[in-house]
Amino acid sequence: MRRRNRLGSRFLIGVAVVIVLCMLSALYSGVTGNPSPVTRIVSFVTTPVQRLATGIGNFFGRGLSYFTDFDALQAENEELRRRVRELEQTMRDAALALEENAQLRQQVGQPERVRELTTVSAEVIARNPGDWAMTLTLDRGSNHGVELGDLVITVDGMAGYVSELYANTCEITTVIDVEMQCGALITRTRETAIAEGDYDLMADGNLRLSYLTEDASIVIGDTVETSGRGGVFPKGVMIGTVESVLPEDNGISYYAVIRPFVDVNTISSVSIVTDYTDTTE
Repeated sequence: MRRRNRLGSRFLIGVAVVIVLCMLSALYSGVTGNPSPVTRIVSFVTTPVQRLATGIGNFFGRGLSYFTDFDALQAENEELRRRVRELEQTMRDAALALEENAQLRQQVGQPERVRELTTVSAEVIARNPGDWAMTLTLDRGSNHGVELGDLVITVDGMAGYVSELYANTCEITTVIDVEMQCGALITRTRETAIAEGDYDLMADGNLRLSYLTEDASIVIGDTVETSGRGGVFPKGVMIGTVESVLPEDNGISYYAVIRPFVDVNTISSVSIVTDYTDTTE
């Protein structure tokens, strides 16, 4: 019984000491504006503990982040593998189609078609956008073998054609310019039409495929290429993809809106086709 009384007395004394120290600490801080010695002692004792707790928290946080990032990377890797498999299958299908095409040509006695392009590399040195035109200036001209009407391309497809020629520079009418017009071919169906610039579509970076018949089997996503009609441009140069099919104002024929493969607002390097052969051997 006496031991319990002693413990209770000691506890009360300890509480009283803590209260007095807190009061003195508050009074000291209020008078001096600085942390009291008691506060500094408590901070000195608790800081290592706080650092340890923070370190443990950061460790487990990084560990959780690692597993989260790992799952995201694994999913991304699987998606990339799927795309690679699809591309590999597409390449196999294309190779098979080419082989079948060669066999059919051989069976009917039709020689293989050969197309060779002679090109001159050029850089875009000026852009000349306007309300009615969209042209580019290149750093190659007649001194480099360039001629009026030469087709200008990139690895993606048709960029335009040479419309103004000087000794060391030339100006090209781009694929979306209202003055642009060329024979076109729908890759899937082999139907012919005319690809041409359009004032209303030029602002959106598009052009139109005109003179489509009412029963033309063209669908959104079809690709369009040059037809080679007239012998001005080589055949088979990609122009763009079909975004929509709409009726003409006369209600008789249709036209398609084409998104070109080449963005003439951003290209910096092109190739000028100075000569080409498109024949059979």
